Amino acid sequence: MCKQKKEKDMINKDKIRTELYKIDMNNTDEILKFYKKHRTYYENLNNALDKMTIEEFIVVKQKYCIALEKKTQYGVALIVLEHIYKLLERLKNKSSEYYDKFYEITLFWEGVVLGRQEKYSESNERFEKLIVIDPKNKKYQDWYITNKDWIFKKKYDFWEYLLLFIMIIAALFGKQIFGKYLLYFDLPLLIIFIYWLIWFIYRKIIRYREKHNKQFNDN
Repeated sequence: MCKQKKEKDMINKDKIRTELYKIDMNNTDEILKFYKKHRTYYENLNNALDKMTIEEFIVVKQKYCIALEKKTQYGVALIVLEHIYKLLERLKNKSSEYYDKFYEITLFWEGVVLGRQEKYSESNERFEKLIVIDPKNKKYQDWYITNKDWIFKKKYDFWEYLLLFIMIIAALFGKQIFGKYLLYFDLPLLIIFIYWLIWFIYRKIIRYREKHNKQFNDN
């Protein structure tokens, strides 16, 4: 009975693998459809014990994670990444030539997904590691800088709104409030306006970088 079950599992594994080789793994819809069809098999990590199968599981799950990121299913993508890290831990002792590359790809997409969730500090923890791995990688550097920009923005949002509020009050009621001293208020108001204008332009640059990163990842 046990022997028959093992034979059946082996036939099923070969069938899934044959189907895998026929699909375009870079096609978002195809990989989503394939994974959904064989979810039970790929989510049971006990099915991946030998080196070849572990590597296969990692590749499939990485492609599935990328597809999920494109569909903005970030929560599910993070769960899949947790599975990949478990498989990587298992692969570490199997002398796989692909281990380092698998680890780097997984770390990158974890950083991307966390960035999409606006967890910029956590995302940059991953990109700091990636920059150590590959200091000249422009994609890693761009993500790191963009995350830093968004961290800065979140910290100073309050001050931006406060300054805008002061500008509006001064513009509408400056004369009534300050009277003959309005002249002494004009210079600080001008400085505030210049600060806001610089920040507005800076924010546009951040948005452009984020859009550029997304297009770069899609390619």
